[in-house]
Amino acid sequence: MSATNPILLEARDLTRSFSVSQGLFKGKRKLHAVNGVSLAIAKGEVLGIVGESGCGKSTLARMLLGLLPPSSGEIALAGENVGKLGRLGMAKRVQPVFQDPYSSLNPRRTIASIVALPLAVQGIGTAKERRERAIAILDKVGLPRRFADRYPRELSGGQRQRVAIARALILNPEMVVCDEPTSALDVSVQSQILNLLNDLRSELGLTYVFISHNLVVVEHIATRVAVMYLGRVVELADTATLFKAPRHPYTKALLASVLTPEPGKGIPETGLGLAFPDPLNPPPGCPFHPRCPAKMPQCATVTPKLRADTAGLVACHLYDEPASTAA
Repeated sequence: MSATNPILLEARDLTRSFSVSQGLFKGKRKLHAVNGVSLAIAKGEVLGIVGESGCGKSTLARMLLGLLPPSSGEIALAGENVGKLGRLGMAKRVQPVFQDPYSSLNPRRTIASIVALPLAVQGIGTAKERRERAIAILDKVGLPRRFADRYPRELSGGQRQRVAIARALILNPEMVVCDEPTSALDVSVQSQILNLLNDLRSELGLTYVFISHNLVVVEHIATRVAVMYLGRVVELADTATLFKAPRHPYTKALLASVLTPEPGKGIPETGLGLAFPDPLNPPPGCPFHPRCPAKMPQCATVTPKLRADTAGLVACHLYDEPASTAA
């Protein structure tokens, strides 16, 4: 986290649970999608959030956007509780870019009307003024005026994602939450969108929360990275530190799973096995211990705390402070 920039968004001990039906006669069980997550995001940074499918990344994103209330905990934006801002107030300051640009765009609306819609919802400007602002922001994301009266079906995947980015930026938000924004795109187009996001961040002074399962993408764009496992943050560090010297065994396994173009390397072996953990029936103690190659006896019974040190944050008994001994 930046030592000079102020905190823009702070999440304190967020949890979110869902009741999940197990069948006609088995009743419901609680699924803890997010379990005690705390984050402090500085103005101007890019916080990457990574982890396997089902770890709680997208649920966390929806809470940070104000689309889903937390079961407990609170979120503050520039020191103000987001519950007091209301949906429209939150939308002015924090906007989303979702995974699939086609499903997030209304196929019956023109591109200009899609991009201008947030202005109409907020009651900003006349129809003519909204259209001109939409055309201006489309040009900023690399889509000339001729695209204004086209429909989403007439655009490529990369062009549609540029439209989604333009729509997110038209209200001049302080933060953009990007939930897998490049995963539905071709690899060649992914790099164009990432470079665009980086350029817009520098030009407009934006702050990003960037959620992805693709570690290569996160390494390219993020300034800090939080690693999630079964609803918890298990490691958080600046990007260079985390990728060069990961500490949590789960982070090491994720980095080991990244494919490399180096000849002869073959498919990487993570050592995690094929079975994913059951979020409805998490193990006691450290939730990662059944898959961990470095587990110790206490891992099966004691949940590790997220500890801060000079390298960042880590929740692992390997880094517990040694017990003090009497003199």
